[in-house]
Order: sequence, then structure tokens, then C-alpha cells
Amino acid sequence: MAIKRQVFRSFFKYRNAEFIPAYLFIPKELLDAVKEDDLKSLPRTLRGFLYDQDVITVVESDLFLQLIGDMYAHMVWPFMCPKEKREIYSGYDPMWIAAHNPNIWLHALMDCNYLPDIYSLLKNCPLDYKHNYVPLQFVEFALAISVPVGMAKNNLYDVQQVCREMPCEEDFDTRRSRQKKNFYRKWYHTQTRHPMASLEEYQEQYALAHDGQEWDIEDESSNFENDATVKVLAEQFMETLSEKDRQILRLRLEGYTMEEAADKLGYANHSGVLKRLRKIGKAFEQYADVDYGFDGKRII
Repeated sequence: MAIKRQVFRSFFKYRNAEFIPAYLFIPKELLDAVKEDDLKSLPRTLRGFLYDQDVITVVESDLFLQLIGDMYAHMVWPFMCPKEKREIYSGYDPMWIAAHNPNIWLHALMDCNYLPDIYSLLKNCPLDYKHNYVPLQFVEFALAISVPVGMAKNNLYDVQQVCREMPCEEDFDTRRSRQKKNFYRKWYHTQTRHPMASLEEYQEQYALAHDGQEWDIEDESSNFENDATVKVLAEQFMETLSEKDRQILRLRLEGYTMEEAADKLGYANHSGVLKRLRKIGKAFEQYADVDYGFDGKRII
């Protein structure tokens, strides 16, 4: 009994000892994907965690806590938000934050008797007992049952409903996604016709509305109206185009948006106009033997 008490005291002078059972519960398939060797090759016995100073240093590091947070977020997200990808959300999204809080999921696993706490582990397992890797299928089975328990216990279903009904721009990561695109569409439709926005917001919205095309401030040095030679070439080039392409080009030069040009010319949407403009721009580069950037990053 005295030895047990001494072991308990030794273990709990370390701040991260409570996460050791959580580490032992991570499937081998996920640990093998970890880049840091000292994190994925920690011992499988309690003695190794207790008496190896190098191991103690790793367990006490912030990197170990980050590993636990990232691993459990990866494992629980499919059961939290089964129709969404975690990567599309930023660290400001409340559900993303909850997913990366391992305490929620460890207590849920403990409540469902799938994971022991460190006290029970020390009490019931010899220090030299080698803990085998938990099969991935069992971990998924345990999470399918325990994640809803953790969600309900921490009122995360209510949080999730509010977050998805009233998202904000900070919730999303920089990458494009269906959820982000839908958010922008809804947000812009509920604002004024010409809402005030930062340059970065306008560029993002422009890209979403133009099949990923980037918007840049016009470079006056390449403006057709300021270059007489190019203007002459452009007029000559117009004669080589089909009547439909000339109509598209004239509408754009007169200031019509692609959506307005598409409507006037009978296209189902602006995508057809965009494709024709790209083709016209590339053809003009070949005709004039110059590079104006019509390689997919610029449109007329």
C-alpha cells in the first residue's frame, strides 16, 4: 500500500499525467502518422511514463497536449458534425474549439466506461503491464456512443444549432468550401445592395462569384485606353472574332458585368461568358505577341 501511495504521489506531481490514458487509447494508425518520433513512440507501460525522465519531459510539454487535442478532435469530429469537414472551419468556430478540448471527450469516454482515469489505471494495472494498441474499429464504436453523451452533457447541440443558423465570417478557414460559399451568398443577400466591405472581403467574394478568379487593382500600364499601339491592335483583332465574341467584348468594354452580358446574350449564367472572355484574352495575347495575364488569373 505504501508503494502504491508513493507511485500516486510521483505520478501526480506532473501536470499532464491525467492525459496518459487518453494517449494509450489512440489507435496505432493515427500515431504512426505523427511526424515527431518522441510523441508517437512513448512507452506502453506505466513504469516507462513514471521513471524515464526523457518521457516525462515529453509528456509535460505543450506539444504533448497539442497532440492529444488534435488527435481527439480528428477522432470525434465525424460524430460531432458528420456532414462537415473540420478543416473548413477556423479556430474561432465554437464547434472547432469544442472538438479540440480533450477534457470533454475523455470524460464522455469515462462516463461510458470505455476509458479509465489515471487513478483507476494505476490502481488496477501493474506498472510493467504493456498496454496494447486499441483497435481503430473499437475506438470508433466507443466514440459513436460517447460523443453524443459529451455533446448533451456540455449543451453542444444547442451551440451547434446556433452556430450553423447564425455563422460569422471568422468561423471559416481561408480555404473555399460549400459552407463558406453559402454563408457569403446568404450574408450578401441580407445586406444592402452595395455593402461596405474591406478589400480582402471584396476579393474573397469576387473569387467565389467568378469561379475562383482573382481580383486585382487595375494596372494602368496595361490599360488598353492608355496604349495607342495596343488600341490599334485591339481594333484589328476585333475583326478576327465571331459576331458573338464581338458582342461579348463590346458589352464588357461598355461596362456591363458578366452576369448582365450573359442575360443580354441568352446564356444560362455568367460561366459561359467567362469562358469566352478567357479564350478571347488568350487569343489576343497570341495575336499581339504580348502577355497581359490572361492565363486564368485575369479576365476582360
